[in-house]
Amino acid sequence: MPLIALFLKKSATGPQKIQLNQTDFERALGGRKLKLSFTRMEINQGRLNNLNKNTALAQELAAVLLDDAAVKNYLRTRNISFAFSLSNELLISDETPIAETQTQEEALTDESVALNA
Repeated sequence: MPLIALFLKKSATGPQKIQLNQTDFERALGGRKLKLSFTRMEINQGRLNNLNKNTALAQELAAVLLDDAAVKNYLRTRNISFAFSLSNELLISDETPIAETQTQEEALTDESVALNA
């Protein structure tokens, strides 16, 4: 989870790709070799977008992400999409509109200035 959280924050500068270990998935599945993937899962401002039919893997990832308080707080201000390829790559893209991002950064700057005053 800490690795995913790090790449999640890095996605603000561009799409991120994390190569995950196939063996870990096989152990978690009791030795079964399943093809796990999903094409697109979106979390928009802290809410799972159900417009796309999410696989069990996508739903579980969303549940884990939204269960972590720090990650959930970060996701409340962002529009993030995730994909998981058959080659075990987790792709993370920040799709927050630029104007919205600038407004959020200005609010954070104003808040920190007020706290330091």
